[in-house]
Amino acid sequence: MRLNSGQSIDMQLRLIYVTRLVSLMTRYVLALCCAMAVSGVLIGCGIPKNVAKKAARTARVSSGKLFLQVALSSTANQNSPVAVDVLLIKDKAFLKAAQGLSASDWFAKKAQLQRQFPKGMDVKSWEWIPGQSVAPISFVVPVNTEGAMIFANYASAGPHSAPLPTSGKVAIFLDDEDFTIDSK
Repeated sequence: MRLNSGQSIDMQLRLIYVTRLVSLMTRYVLALCCAMAVSGVLIGCGIPKNVAKKAARTARVSSGKLFLQVALSSTANQNSPVAVDVLLIKDKAFLKAAQGLSASDWFAKKAQLQRQFPKGMDVKSWEWIPGQSVAPISFVVPVNTEGAMIFANYASAGPHSAPLPTSGKVAIFLDDEDFTIDSK
């Protein structure tokens, strides 16, 4: 910008100051407008109800975390693989029924019970061989879990089932004829 020779230095300084101030204010106003526009988009976005409900459930998804430490005898299940299911039961009626099942009943009726109570349980399944080293297992237990059960498919006669806590540490030892659990 060029000034006439007749203008005083004071006037020149004021003009420079005002020019810079206007430029700076323009940037601030533009930044403020952009921030308000972004905020309006974020706030104005409607969140579908099912997404909001799922987010609320996720916030309170867990009644705890279950840690399983599994060890097997070198002659577990008469030297045969052992199938193990852990059920996280959400349905009170099914919980009562499951507590009365032996492992052989559970494994024989598993598919039918899962069809009968499709939302009534989460099933975690494994199969291990005698003497196998098993890495620690952990999983989140959903907040709507009424109880937990373990079933081990042994060749020998016996119930081979037990209730489990829904949180904390559980040591499971799969022995020759049955299993033992120790909750901590």
